[in-house]
Amino acid sequence: MATETQSRRGRCPRHGTVEATRDLPAITFPWLYHWARRTLAARREPFRCPECGAPVET
Repeated sequence: MATETQSRRGRCPRHGTVEATRDLPAITFPWLYHWARRTLAARREPFRCPECGAPVET
């Protein structure tokens, strides 16, 4: 399954300010189905620290 990586600057409890990332499913055909999956994944999947994998405050 194709994924897309989003990144955002955030604050890790251990490492301070980091460029946090998360993987979301890419939008492919059928668009409506994948759009819904992506929206739900964006709500529950937090951005994570690239060094330790801890959830990051954005």
